[in-house]
Amino acid sequence: MALRVLVADDDSSSRYLLESILTSAGYEVTSAPDGAVALSAAREAPPDLLITDILMPNMDGYALCREWRADEALAEIPLVYYTANYTDPDDERFAVSLGADRFLLKPMDPDALLNEIATLLELNRAGELPQRNAGNGDETEVLKEYNARLVSKLEQQLTELQSVNESLTALVDGTIQAIAKLVEARDPYTSGHQERVADLGAMIAAEMGFDEDFQRGIRMAGLLHDIGKIYVPAEILTKPRRLTDVEFNIIKLHPEVAYDVLSPIEFPWPIADYVYQHHERMNGSGYPLGLGGEDIVMGARILAVADVVEAMSSHRPYKAAIGLEPALDEIEANAGTLYDGDAARACLNLFRVRSYEIPPATTTPLAL
Repeated sequence: MALRVLVADDDSSSRYLLESILTSAGYEVTSAPDGAVALSAAREAPPDLLITDILMPNMDGYALCREWRADEALAEIPLVYYTANYTDPDDERFAVSLGADRFLLKPMDPDALLNEIATLLELNRAGELPQRNAGNGDETEVLKEYNARLVSKLEQQLTELQSVNESLTALVDGTIQAIAKLVEARDPYTSGHQERVADLGAMIAAEMGFDEDFQRGIRMAGLLHDIGKIYVPAEILTKPRRLTDVEFNIIKLHPEVAYDVLSPIEFPWPIADYVYQHHERMNGSGYPLGLGGEDIVMGARILAVADVVEAMSSHRPYKAAIGLEPALDEIEANAGTLYDGDAARACLNLFRVRSYEIPPATTTPLAL
């Protein structure tokens, strides 16, 4: 009759891999997603061996081991820890103190793992396993170290998760920057516009008292706000004279194109709406939706101010730059009419009180 092995692991892929290795070696395998389910299954049909992970929900491997050794029907059945999270020597020492027979680290070579299991089962059959310490010492000390082990691993996992999140954030930011460069590559005269709008927009949001998370959303939207211009023919974007009505109407489609591109993406902020509405005006005279007042999302109102200031103070093929002060005069004159009053005041305060300067772009146009 095949020897029966019970596997406890909350990770389904790890369970499947271990089941496959053991089954191919002739063992009969049952599995459980946590210690509580494993303990219940073992009490109904005791196995010849338990292989368990440590960090699991409901009942972890440490608690399972204590319950295992305290149960007369299970106490003499070998128990193996097979873990990827608990790898310190102190983890192994504590596991053995609770009554574990082996402490193995994932991933092991299948042959080496099967050899460890076969040896353990043979020693158990022959009654040659060392006397187990079933954790019958000072209960307070056992619980104290038990909690310390769990807290240590949770802190480690949180640190690792933070590192992964930071890496993903860097990846997303890099991708957004690359997209912005691709759009601006078609219009070398406005190179850096999106980056400068992003910086100014984030600074306006900060001046208005919004938190860093909101500021980051504004910055990302700023980098993407002209992505819809990928739809506009390059000869229109670079035309060295005033645009015709037809040409300008084509350009006016870019917020809608951007919305179609961005809306399926699940950003942490309503980026698609920010970009879609950044040419709307408070009195309803903007485009493409003709929204006004509170119907325009705040992110778009902030971007609108940043976009106007940067565009008016920068050169365009069809018009010369009029300079920063005239751009600020435009914002001041139309605060509350065309532009959100709070965003306008924050922008003016940045430049006239805090001496903010729009930073030079760090990107250059890509060669086509």
